[in-house]
Amino acid sequence: MRSILFTSCLFIFIGVSAQGKLADRIYFGGGFGFSAGADQTNLSLSPQVGYKITEKFSAGVGISYQYVKIKQPSISINNYGWSLFTRYNIVQQFFAYSEFERLSFEYVTGVDPVRKERTGYNSLLIGGGYAEQLGGRASFSLMALYNVLYDETDFPRPYNSPWVIRAGIGVGIF
Repeated sequence: MRSILFTSCLFIFIGVSAQGKLADRIYFGGGFGFSAGADQTNLSLSPQVGYKITEKFSAGVGISYQYVKIKQPSISINNYGWSLFTRYNIVQQFFAYSEFERLSFEYVTGVDPVRKERTGYNSLLIGGGYAEQLGGRASFSLMALYNVLYDETDFPRPYNSPWVIRAGIGVGIF
């Protein structure tokens, strides 16, 4: 897996030297999530950095962290991972998107006493999105993605559905 990440980064940086100014081609984005209720608190952070290979096509890498706190019984769960993504701007506001995600996640195997185990999970997300320019080079995006590797019979799994809906902020994509 490290060789895939290294090779992807190498191709991006080779493209940088051939295409001109690095600052004009790199963009940053990602998402942040928070929800709290009577029984559970969720926090997620997923920064990304992308490189515009052409004006319409870009690729990049991201990392993710998810924290879940269940109040009764008292359980804290930490998930983390990395991803490689591609984005193709169909028109300025609509884009196609794909992402390979590798997530290391914890799951509960017992509650008295609390027992947890950790395992890895791969997702291949394919879909599209809409981006609205906020001003300057900043934008807000909304994506609907489908995990083609999702299997209802897999256990454990970090997601309850093959559908992933995301919202985020990007800087430098426009």
